Amino acid sequence: MNYFCESLWAIFVKDIVTEFRSKQVLPTMVVLGMLIVWVLRIVSQAASPSTAVIGPAALWIAFLFSGLLAQERSFATEEQEDCIAGLLLAPVDPGTIYIAKLFANIVMLCVFEVVVVPVAFLTFQLSVAGRWIQFLTVLLLGNIGISSVGTLFSAMVQLSRARGALLSVLVLVVLMPMMIPATFALLLLFGAAPEALAGTATLAFVGNFKTAVGFLIAFNAVYTVACWLLFGFVVRE
Repeated sequence: MNYFCESLWAIFVKDIVTEFRSKQVLPTMVVLGMLIVWVLRIVSQAASPSTAVIGPAALWIAFLFSGLLAQERSFATEEQEDCIAGLLLAPVDPGTIYIAKLFANIVMLCVFEVVVVPVAFLTFQLSVAGRWIQFLTVLLLGNIGISSVGTLFSAMVQLSRARGALLSVLVLVVLMPMMIPATFALLLLFGAAPEALAGTATLAFVGNFKTAVGFLIAFNAVYTVACWLLFGFVVRE
């Protein structure tokens, strides 16, 4: 157990320190996120919908596409000079590598959100009415879902020439079921939707906030474990 924790910590710290020294991804993520928020704010002014409705969409679009930038770089450093082979030859289980990369991507998204979320709140004049714990819980669950899937597919497409486009298509398709309850949860927190939906609308099956959070937890549990189990096969191919 101690060896697992030490190996995980070493890979995690290596990725975080490398990024904060090179500053290759995080500034780009922040610029892209702020640009998405600003463009959607302009659109909302032109179409005159409620900002509480556009706000959650702006946040998740910014999180998704900025997260893809971080995940695309997850294994880019190791691919240079075939460093991934050295990492795989080390006495470390591939699952440990996956978990360390997953934690690094989650931290990157959290740092990104510390900058972009306040900007989105000011831009769209959003308010969660004191439900900050629920709001942060939804964001954390979203980060885990985005990072768990993105980390696996990043390792899968690194050798492809079109890895950026391919990663985006794969991740966005897989994450689509998670985005519905995640968006619904933010709509509830911002007061843009009733506490429970009924009928045949797109979000009707979610039900209420607790159900949406439960769905996010279930999605994260299933996909994180599945990606962890598949990572060893994917990274060796």
